[in-house]
Amino acid sequence: MIGRLLRSSFAKFAVVGILGFGTDMLLLWLLYGVLGVWLPLATTIAYIAAFALSFVLSREWVFPDSGDMRAQILRYIALVIGILVLTVAGVQALVWLSVWYLVAKVVTSGVVAVVNYIASRWWVFRTG
Repeated sequence: MIGRLLRSSFAKFAVVGILGFGTDMLLLWLLYGVLGVWLPLATTIAYIAAFALSFVLSREWVFPDSGDMRAQILRYIALVIGILVLTVAGVQALVWLSVWYLVAKVVTSGVVAVVNYIASRWWVFRTG
């Protein structure tokens, strides 16, 4: 049962999401919490690094044999830009509402995770 679950694209996407999210949170904490980098810049850098990791893992493990890599990269870049705007705006808006930045990141990430999976599954890594 667990083996079958881990073979499903949704379960694999969830694992990749957890790894990407962990990378994102760790880098955000390091850049903003430790080094004092401006929050929107720290959020952007952490997000892009995590999304790059997620693309590689998604292409190679979650959605293998999913089509032309060049087209996927272009669609992925468009998705990254859209999700990045949502992420930076969401984190900053919640911080302005006095939500701690790491909690703001968790809340925002939960919302964009749904958009990310749907767009990745049906648009970025679609076959044919």
